[in-house]
Amino acid sequence: MAEISYQQLAPHLKDLDNSAGGGGPAVYLIHGEELIVAGVFDEILRRLLPAAQGSLNYEPFDGASADIGDVLAAVNTFSLMPGTKVVALRDARIFHTKEAAAGQLEQARKAHTDGDMAKAARCFLRALGQLGKTIEDVGGPGRRDSLKAVFDFGGDEGWIDALLSHCAANSLTVPAAADTAGMLERAIAKGFPRGNHLLITTDAVDRRRSLYKAVGEEGMIIDCSVPKGENKADREVQDAVLSEHVKTFLALRRKTMSRSAVQALCEMTGFNLGTFSHNLEMLADYVGGRADITAEDVQAVLTRSKKDPIYEFTNAVADRDRDRAFFFLRSLLEGGMHALQALAAIVNQVRKLLLAKGFTQSPSGAAWHRGCSYPQFQKSVMPAVVQHDRELLALIETWESEFAEPPVEGPKKKKAKAKVVSDLVLAKNPGNAFPVYQLIKKSDGFSREELLRAIELLSATDSQLKSSALDARLILERLIWQICEKSG
Repeated sequence: MAEISYQQLAPHLKDLDNSAGGGGPAVYLIHGEELIVAGVFDEILRRLLPAAQGSLNYEPFDGASADIGDVLAAVNTFSLMPGTKVVALRDARIFHTKEAAAGQLEQARKAHTDGDMAKAARCFLRALGQLGKTIEDVGGPGRRDSLKAVFDFGGDEGWIDALLSHCAANSLTVPAAADTAGMLERAIAKGFPRGNHLLITTDAVDRRRSLYKAVGEEGMIIDCSVPKGENKADREVQDAVLSEHVKTFLALRRKTMSRSAVQALCEMTGFNLGTFSHNLEMLADYVGGRADITAEDVQAVLTRSKKDPIYEFTNAVADRDRDRAFFFLRSLLEGGMHALQALAAIVNQVRKLLLAKGFTQSPSGAAWHRGCSYPQFQKSVMPAVVQHDRELLALIETWESEFAEPPVEGPKKKKAKAKVVSDLVLAKNPGNAFPVYQLIKKSDGFSREELLRAIELLSATDSQLKSSALDARLILERLIWQICEKSG
C-alpha cells in the first residue's frame, strides 16, 4: 500500500480521521528509533482505537516472547465488542537477521551496564534466537567459540553470567525456532477480518526479506530511523530530531530552555534519544518549580555520555587547537579507545597533511592560495589535485615495474596487469571535493619541516607507548603539545 517516513505521518492520520469505521491499512509496520517508533505507534493506536487502554478490542503482545500463532489467532478473531479491533506485536524480532545478532548482544551488554536487566535479557535472548543458539550453548566454557563469529567479547564476560542468572531466576528461555516470518507473510496475503488491524513495531528490518515486501504491498510501513553518520547532512537530521523532542518535552511540562542549555545538553549526550529523554527528565526534576532550565543546570546535573567521533580529535590536532585535542583525547580514552588507536589516528592525519603540503608546494598546486574560496577550489584547484594523484600513481607504477622480480623461466603466460592501489592520494573520491578543500586549508597551518618533525615525534611516541611504564595519556598529551606548538 505505502511506505512513508514518520515525518509524512500527519496526512495519513488525517485520512484515518476522515475514514469510516474500520478504515486504514490492515497491517502497520513501524521501525527505527525506539522513542520515535513509540510515539508513532501511540498516534496510530489513538486514531484507530481512541480508548485502547482497558478496551476488550485491544490486545498487545510482547514480540520477544509471543508465539506468532497466538498473535495471528487474535487478529483473525472478531472482537467481543463491536467496532475496530487492534492487535499489537511490540518490539518484534521476526524482521531481524543473523547479521543483527551482534547488535543485539551489544545492546544487551549496554543495558546490563545501565542496570536495565529486563531489556538486557530481552536483547540477549533475541540474539541467541537469531543465531539458533540455546542458553546451554553460552553457559559453559565454549561460549567464545559459539559466538566469536559475530561478537567480540574483549576481556569482559561477567555481564553474560549475570544475564544467565537473571534468565534462570525468571524462567526466561530462548523461543523455539519456527517459520514465524513465513506464517505472518501468508496471513497478511490472505487478509484479516474487516476492521481488524495488526500493528508491528521493531527496531531493525531487512528490506530484502519477502515479509517486508509483503507488508509494503498489503499494508503500510513507517520508517522512523534516523541516520547515525557524522557527516553534515546526517548531523542536521539528528539536530532537527533532538530540537523537536526538546520542544515537545518542554511544552508538555511548561518549561523553557535557553539555546545555550540545549547546546550543552546535546554536547553532553550526543544523539541517543533514550539517554537524551532521560536527561531531560532529570533536568525537569532538578529545577522543580522553576520554569527555565539553564546551561548551568545542565553542567550541575549531567555527566558526559557522548561518544566523540575520532575525526573531532584529529581535526583538533590538524587545527593545532591543543586544548580541544586534549579534551577529545581524554573523552576517547575514557570511552575505551586504546592509546595506540589514538596514536594511529594522529599518524593518519599527519600523513594526509604532508600529502596536502606536497601538493601545494608542487607545480600542480600553483592554483592554490590561502583564502581560496570553495567555488574557486572546485573550479581551478580540484582538477589539478586529480591530475596530481594520477601522476603520483603513474610514478608508483613505474617504480614497481623497475623493482619487480624478474619473471620465472617457463611457458609464457599473459598476466593481467594489476591496478596500482595506494593511499598516497588526496582525492580518493574525486566527486566529493569538500574534504580535500578542508585538508589543504589545514595543511597551510604547518610548514613542511614541522610535518616532517611530527613524523619523527610519532615514531618516538609509538616506541614509548609500547615500552614505557609512563601513563599513556600523558605520553599522548606531550605528543599533541609538541605537534600543536608553533615553531619559534
